[in-house]
Amino acid sequence: MKYKLFSRVLSSVLVICMFATACNNSMGNHNDLSTPLTQPMDPSVMKPWINSCLLGEVNDEVNPSLKDDFFVNINHDWITSAKLRPGFSSETPIFQAMDTVKERCLEFLNDKTLKFDDPVLSHDISLIQNYFNLFLDWDERNAIGVEPVKSLVEKIQSISTLDEMTEFLLSNDAFDDSIGLFNILVHTAKEDSSSYEVVISPTNLPLGDSAEYSSLTENGKRIKQANDDKTTYMLKRIGFDDESIKSLLDLSHNFAGKVAKNIMSILESNNSDSLLKTINQVTMDDIKKIEGKLPLSAFMEKYGYASSKLINLNEPKWLDALKDIYADENLDGMKAYFLTYVARIYINRVDEDAFRKNQEINNALRGISESMSDVDLAYQETRLLLPYCFDRIYLNKYVTAEMKNEITSLCKESIDAYRDMLSSIDWLSEETKKAAIKKLDNINIHSLYPDKWEDDSIYQIKSKENGGTYIDAQKAIAKGIIKRQLSYINQKVDKDIWGIDILDTNAYYNPEDNSINIIPGFFCDVTYRSDMSIEEKYGAIGSVIGHEISHAFDTIGSQYDELGNVKNWWTKEDKEAFRNRANKLIEYYDKVVAFDDGTKYSGQMVQTEAIADMAGIKCMLMLAKRVPNFDYDKFFRANARLWARVDTLQVLEALVLTDTHPIAYLRANVTLQQYDEFIETYNIKEGDGMYIAPENRIAVW
Repeated sequence: MKYKLFSRVLSSVLVICMFATACNNSMGNHNDLSTPLTQPMDPSVMKPWINSCLLGEVNDEVNPSLKDDFFVNINHDWITSAKLRPGFSSETPIFQAMDTVKERCLEFLNDKTLKFDDPVLSHDISLIQNYFNLFLDWDERNAIGVEPVKSLVEKIQSISTLDEMTEFLLSNDAFDDSIGLFNILVHTAKEDSSSYEVVISPTNLPLGDSAEYSSLTENGKRIKQANDDKTTYMLKRIGFDDESIKSLLDLSHNFAGKVAKNIMSILESNNSDSLLKTINQVTMDDIKKIEGKLPLSAFMEKYGYASSKLINLNEPKWLDALKDIYADENLDGMKAYFLTYVARIYINRVDEDAFRKNQEINNALRGISESMSDVDLAYQETRLLLPYCFDRIYLNKYVTAEMKNEITSLCKESIDAYRDMLSSIDWLSEETKKAAIKKLDNINIHSLYPDKWEDDSIYQIKSKENGGTYIDAQKAIAKGIIKRQLSYINQKVDKDIWGIDILDTNAYYNPEDNSINIIPGFFCDVTYRSDMSIEEKYGAIGSVIGHEISHAFDTIGSQYDELGNVKNWWTKEDKEAFRNRANKLIEYYDKVVAFDDGTKYSGQMVQTEAIADMAGIKCMLMLAKRVPNFDYDKFFRANARLWARVDTLQVLEALVLTDTHPIAYLRANVTLQQYDEFIETYNIKEGDGMYIAPENRIAVW
């Protein structure tokens, strides 16, 4: 579970394309690991435990005692029997929550007789059923074929001067498909969470991480190969020969590499000072002075963003460099960059042949042997694009006030425990403690569902019977998203609207409104059941709640005040003390060996989530002291079951390079070994794999 910097709106292309990886946080490719490993890694190289999340690494012969590897011991039977479902590169018991939501949502997606007296719900069901059915309308999609790609490609190919490139980038064709060298959205202002600001962000990079362009990792090579395969397939479909395609791929990669040199890497963006570096208020006059021939200001003026009183330039270094890159000598590189981009985004949107090819490439990328069904993919994409429609209908049918009250009560108890925790910390000054408790007292508890929603009447999707097509539906949603963005400009943020999908299989802390979000899409047997014992509730959903609260005080969250504004409330000495404690954790994780190929683990990358895991357990252990005869064994087992998970090698290698969360077995073992209650419950001694001496413990709070 991670805190989520909520973007109430997303760029149209990102929204449309995200669904393919909605349930797989990262991608990779090595060999087919949908079945147990045929060539196991050398576990003797791994430390401090084997990478037991690696599918096939744990078997009947690998079953350590709980004193040596708590995660494997508690989850052994589940791990050895776990199988990947079609279209997935990971498996976890938490997916049961996702299954429950999907089963219920598919019921009302397929119920043609479903009617509501409420006009909002009536509009909701019409929207999602129309989109869902258009996705599955292969006859119409096949009839249209690749024609939409051809017209765009021809327009890009015809560009012969920089002026013509500028004209194209300002065209509706480019705007509708987010074809450009910059990203612009409207978001909660970092320094004034009651207002919106226009945010200018760097160029999208095909490899994701700018660091890949200076030193290509194995994961980067796999992503590049997949991108190249998609581009090659699509360009061949519209008449390009092999030599032309190879030239375009090389030009595109080299152009992206020039741009990438001045964009923060994923690792850099996880530095504690990275947030402040992304706050750079500018005016339209400032932009015009910086942009050179780049049509940034012209784009903002044409499409309505220039009227914003607040404009933030995330990475000035990037824009300053891009204005020089936007030149005649790079025209061919830019054209290639846009041509390959169009090919990649449309392979999943057009006919069935292209769609199946995209599945094949993505499956190889993530180590998947069996594709997800078309119905599941249609559901997944529809829910991603129209989440609040599903949320409202689901809430109307399945969520009770009693559940909301119980979760709210547990959140309040956890906040009370944090108040005691913060008050007792001896390395914080009274000044910082006072500010921290003020922030704690102002945390907004978002339990299960909001009372106010975004207005989805901005979306209108024609049914197949009324002449609607899948691509038209996508464009209608994209236009609705942009319309909503523009409506926020110079307006105040309505914080009664949460801006999240309550059916997401996750939990969040949002620093921009200082809220914890515990939502029904996360509930299943291992996270929350009403019939769980108090120990199990504390070990499962309770530790998650404690985790999310901790994000208010981690290396990123601590830079926001109680209102959600980026503002320092730490003394210099306290901030240094916090960083010193975090550095001890970073040093620990830097020594973790998860694979036998030398892949480096990064403590810097995972520090905020690891800190939050430990704080969540500490919070629950404080509450446990208030419960007579508390059964600590039940508590720790429930927490270990929460993290049960297996992944393909491809995914795990990518997670280590890109994800801010430790691998699941580390989230269980490293977290629990920090606490006396765990050590004492199982009589763990020096020499046991789960033992860590008190002086070597790394819990920050």
